[in-house]
Amino acid sequence: MEKKDQMQENAPEDKKKKREKKGNPLWVKIIMRAVTIVVIALVLFIAGDILLRKYTKPKENFKYALVEKQLSYCQELVTIKYRYSDIASIKKASGFSKSYSLVKYTGIIRAGIADVTKIDYKISADGKRIFLTLPQAEILGNEILSQDIFDENNSIFIPITTQDVFDKIKASQEETCNDLITDGLLDDAYEYAKNILTQFMHSIGFEDVVINQPAK
Repeated sequence: MEKKDQMQENAPEDKKKKREKKGNPLWVKIIMRAVTIVVIALVLFIAGDILLRKYTKPKENFKYALVEKQLSYCQELVTIKYRYSDIASIKKASGFSKSYSLVKYTGIIRAGIADVTKIDYKISADGKRIFLTLPQAEILGNEILSQDIFDENNSIFIPITTQDVFDKIKASQEETCNDLITDGLLDDAYEYAKNILTQFMHSIGFEDVVINQPAK
């Protein structure tokens, strides 16, 4: 009887030890496992981000340096050269004295981007795409290539001077230039600049080239 009573007294203690051996409840284990997974994922994400920055940043910097170097080679980008010929008529009269001169001249108009270094650009993080913003196209030059006197009658009383011829040709040049701008010369020059720069950026390794419209 004493032995039986002793076994009954020890029963609660045995049950307590079994519960202790059983360990933590299931929900605690689930939370701990979830926290462990989150911590591992966070560590992997941070490590991956560090590696990505380590290996992509030098590539991005190299692309910026490459574009900067290539653009610095060309301060001015001429995309259109328009050759034209015209006749300037100079007439002067005073009383019975008259003078006139017909001068045939040939000129050339250059249009494009005045300063290539003013092109704004941004390169994507992977170095595959470049975004460009070009300045407006403008007239870069309007020069005379040649001039010949076509016909003239020069009175000694009211002679036609060299300055008269120069002023008339200059006015004629400006008129021709304005007519060409009205007909869309600068728009064409801008489109040609877009095409040239797109092909150029492809040639130095960019897969995609995006050109934004310039500010008006």
